[in-house]
Amino acid sequence: MKTFKYILILLFLLLIAGFITLSLHGGQPENQEEQSETIIYQDSSFQVDEEVLLSNLNLEAESALLINADNQQLLYEKNINRSLPVASMSKMMTEYLVLEAINNGNLTWEQQIPISDYASAISNTPGFSSILLKKELTYTVEELFHATAIHSANGAAIALAEAVAGSEKEFVQLMNQTAERIGLEKSTFVNSTGLSNSDLGSYSYANLPSPDNMMSVKDVASLALELLNTYPEILHISSMPSQTVTHGSQDAITYYNTNSMLPEMNEENISYSGVDGLKTGYTDVAGYCFTGTVQQGGTRYVSVIMGAGTENARFSDTKKLYDAAFNSVD
Repeated sequence: MKTFKYILILLFLLLIAGFITLSLHGGQPENQEEQSETIIYQDSSFQVDEEVLLSNLNLEAESALLINADNQQLLYEKNINRSLPVASMSKMMTEYLVLEAINNGNLTWEQQIPISDYASAISNTPGFSSILLKKELTYTVEELFHATAIHSANGAAIALAEAVAGSEKEFVQLMNQTAERIGLEKSTFVNSTGLSNSDLGSYSYANLPSPDNMMSVKDVASLALELLNTYPEILHISSMPSQTVTHGSQDAITYYNTNSMLPEMNEENISYSGVDGLKTGYTDVAGYCFTGTVQQGGTRYVSVIMGAGTENARFSDTKKLYDAAFNSVD
């Protein structure tokens, strides 16, 4: 009989303990749901409300991202942490460091820059984006910067890198130091242009950590935001449809923006209202890439496309992102 009493007492105590546990933790699922509405997505520093993530866009690109530039809310992601060859989109870091040098008083827009053998050779290599720099001439920082930002001119980027740091090798150290400072975790720079090391011919480098500049789309977007927020004047330049260079006393030559989404480019089914930047890229290993930015109705978005199969695909993928984003807030 005593044994039976002890069993009843034990069962009663277990029942009480169960009620206490439920009372302490009964509200937790609701709290967890409330906390999970805004999360850090894929180890990203961007905030995202999962309910507004865009889906089913069927993008061709290997990697893609869309972010609201005003509040850094991530709206679309595809392989955002995968480090890939970034091609000429890495010139945004070159632009950032040149603007920093100008802001610090180390360069001026009117300063005349000589053209090295290296810059001249790359500038005059067939098939490379270029304004065909003449070694016997000098060019202003403004001319070289516009050529880099508008026409993605490789020789101009090298000349600017040499003007900032003395050599491209020293400039690359600045690029990687800056990447670390602004929190680009999946980025490695090996040159100022984004060309593959094998494309540099006799000017290629030995013992590199990578044959190409490498970035994730998350890092590209972070760099674009840093550039836009620190030097918003970049949009005045990146939105120019063309640049005319005189090359001294020679006939003026007009070079056109590589960003076909600019409204002024009037490219059917590609140009997009409100687009005013930012940087294209292409190499054989990187595929077709594009960092875009668009503003409509007071809202600005930044998009990144990497590894698209064709020139038009990088822009059509971007258009899908913009249409989906603007339609979602209508």
